[in-house]
Amino acid sequence: MAELAHFKNFAKLKDTSVEFNDITVLAGKPGTGKSYVMKYFYAINEMLSKIEEDSLFEFSLEQRINSKIFYLHNLILSIFTKHEQVSSKYSIKLDNLEIEYDSSVLNINFKSFEPLKKKVNILFVETPLILEFKKFMNHEKGKTPYHIESLLNILDANYSFMDKEQEKFIKNFREKAQSIIDGDIENSGDSFIFNREGDKNYDILNASSGIKSIGLLQYLVTNKALKKGSILFWEEPEVHLHPSWQLKMVDLFVELMNAGVKIVFSTHSPYMADYLNAISKRNGYRDRISFNVLDERDGVVTNHILDDDNWNILQKELMDTFEDILWQYL
Repeated sequence: MAELAHFKNFAKLKDTSVEFNDITVLAGKPGTGKSYVMKYFYAINEMLSKIEEDSLFEFSLEQRINSKIFYLHNLILSIFTKHEQVSSKYSIKLDNLEIEYDSSVLNINFKSFEPLKKKVNILFVETPLILEFKKFMNHEKGKTPYHIESLLNILDANYSFMDKEQEKFIKNFREKAQSIIDGDIENSGDSFIFNREGDKNYDILNASSGIKSIGLLQYLVTNKALKKGSILFWEEPEVHLHPSWQLKMVDLFVELMNAGVKIVFSTHSPYMADYLNAISKRNGYRDRISFNVLDERDGVVTNHILDDDNWNILQKELMDTFEDILWQYL
């Protein structure tokens, strides 16, 4: 079910709403705030997922709310370095809560405060090259941005519980990813390995960037990090992918959606956006997809929530460069 988030004085988003759904697409030119919106929404969901942990203890409602404020504040500092990177004064309104920041004070107003029934994984993929970081990154607390440190920990975790439904999904998803990259990504302890079908194993450093992208998604499913209730944020998944693999990545995202995983991704790819729009309409789940185009005019970003009537906004935003190239042939 779609949910609106209203941003006011948030970076360049002065007064506009973004729609989130089972799959949420954020499109737009560089510098329009896609990454800021994704990272802040990731932080909000991380904060909300911690409600379950706190609900196990006998805290008063005021203590639990203050705990959430403190936790979100620290997440923002880790991800953005400081609140002022976003804005010196901003607000975000969701269906169930409102966040306000003003003069170094962060406040959260909950319309209702119900703990989650179970802990869910929230994952943010800034780059699939994180598979290479395992060998080289310093894991000292406070030195690595939270969303990167969290994903590294998730990649190393062993989520052992699995029911029959999840087991079937993992098997099918793994086979679909295998058919794309002709192999599997495995965790060898010190690093990740690409195990090519019918061939020898390769250190992930020697695999192509496209294999890392599809392989990372495959691994997050096979190690059971991505499952029903999880939320996956992915910045520009088309980077390093051939257009044909971009469409296959969309197919994998849809598989995840149908398994109960929510996905938020930013993109500059007309292939991914148009393909997702086409298959969602053809297969009857267009109402589960939200397309947003962040558009900057005179330093102010306005978001357009797309439907059939204004779909040309996205095509114009993402395909202007193709037209510029074509004009060079005339």
